[in-house]
Amino acid sequence: MKLRRRQSGLVMIAIVVLLLLAGAYVFIGGLNASAMRVERDRVTRDALQKAKQALIAYAVADSNRPGELPCPDVNDDGKLIMGEDYVGSACVSLIGRLPWSTLGLPDLRDEDGERLWYALSNDFHSNGTVALNSDTAYRTGNTSLTLTGTQPGANLVAIVFSPGPALVREGAAAAQQRGCIVGTNCDATGKCTTSPASSTPKCNPANYLDVTGGVDNADANTNFVSAAKSDQFNDRLLPIYSDDIMWLVERRAGRELAQKLRDHFDAWQTPPAVANTNFVNFKGFYPWAAPLTDPSAVQAGTNGTTNGLAPFSNSAVVWNSGGTSLVGGCSGVNTDLIDCSGALVLGLVTLNGRVRNVGTAFVDPPSAANVTVVSGVVVGAPTITWTLVPGSNALDFTYSATLLGFTRVRVRAPTASAWTGSSWLATNNWHQDIQYAVSPGYALTGAGACSLPGPPQCVSVNGTAAYAAVVMTGRALPAASQAARPIVTPPNVPATQYLESANATPANLTFVRNLKAGDFNDLPIPVRP
Repeated sequence: MKLRRRQSGLVMIAIVVLLLLAGAYVFIGGLNASAMRVERDRVTRDALQKAKQALIAYAVADSNRPGELPCPDVNDDGKLIMGEDYVGSACVSLIGRLPWSTLGLPDLRDEDGERLWYALSNDFHSNGTVALNSDTAYRTGNTSLTLTGTQPGANLVAIVFSPGPALVREGAAAAQQRGCIVGTNCDATGKCTTSPASSTPKCNPANYLDVTGGVDNADANTNFVSAAKSDQFNDRLLPIYSDDIMWLVERRAGRELAQKLRDHFDAWQTPPAVANTNFVNFKGFYPWAAPLTDPSAVQAGTNGTTNGLAPFSNSAVVWNSGGTSLVGGCSGVNTDLIDCSGALVLGLVTLNGRVRNVGTAFVDPPSAANVTVVSGVVVGAPTITWTLVPGSNALDFTYSATLLGFTRVRVRAPTASAWTGSSWLATNNWHQDIQYAVSPGYALTGAGACSLPGPPQCVSVNGTAAYAAVVMTGRALPAASQAARPIVTPPNVPATQYLESANATPANLTFVRNLKAGDFNDLPIPVRP
């Protein structure tokens, strides 16, 4: 009897052990499955993040049009080729594969071994013609992408997709097909060879990207959707907002403009060596600001204006007077070129004139190219003198030479620095998103000194003295009541439409740099010291 009870006890123990082992097996199996799911998710998440980071880096570093993104790769070779992925200034398609090779990335794959896909705003594609700055994605008529569903978003410039495994799309009768036949519609490397490339199943976005609620991620329009995974939808996606890119481009723009200001100061501090030319009373200075009237237009500075727009225009730098000892005198007063002519002579010829508003723009110091003898023979070396007159915001000119024959001399006022018309700062209308301030001590009439609190007052950035400052205003912020910021604006625009917090009173030349927030996105950048 005791033996039977002992045996029964052993059987019960064995059953309990078996149950525990089975439970442990199920538990460990569940842990392994969970770990596998986590690892698979990580693979996709990392691929999407690497793609997004590479696209942002590409946009910010672009040398021609910072902010632009590469066209999608339509034939699945990983790179962009003229005539295949883009033609002229247009992308062949605004949806396609991520051009991983062009971006310098490895061949990124999601958890199912699929390459990533990529959709792009037409405004932001490479080689495009739309001016890219902080406001581009928010202006009426823009082509920004919109995302609905579980990840709603607007003002997107691009979306990166993980397509997941093939499935039967909503409304479709058959599963997605992702193959190609070497020699028929793709080559040995898997590159699609049909025209258009989407005629090959493996290059047709509808065979990878899904549709739900009537929104199709594969139709290359501006509307996209995210949703929970299901039998009919398994796209995973990562949006790229305009702010993701432009916040960094703004920093680059501000720093490059700050360097242009330093270059301007240094150029006038030490003018170039020019044969037979004297530079008198020259000094380094920063240009006066332009009043905040119409930020949509390129503006010239105004004498005495210490804050407002950056003076990208040199329209105010013109001849105030031009005289000559030649019979006939000079024409061209109130323009940037005086044209002086006289009768047949053999003797000493003298010309003189004054350029006004020389401190109101980014203009280069005079060079040999500013004076041209159109006719007449110069006997001996001429004497040319340019004299800076800070108190009058002017530049005086004299020319003296012995000339033979019918005499004609043209003299051009200091010309605009080339970058004001050709650099990406100019061609992408960054003047619309820049405010500028200069200490009166470092403008043309200043003595080359300032202090806090002055006078003359230095510009202050977070309590540190500077000679000038570039303030990147960022896009209009609804939380700061800037939602109605116009592109074309009436005179006397309030600074609060562009600047926030303490920066909204720029006349005091005091600026702060805070963390970016829904009601603050100013970025002041000091210019020396």
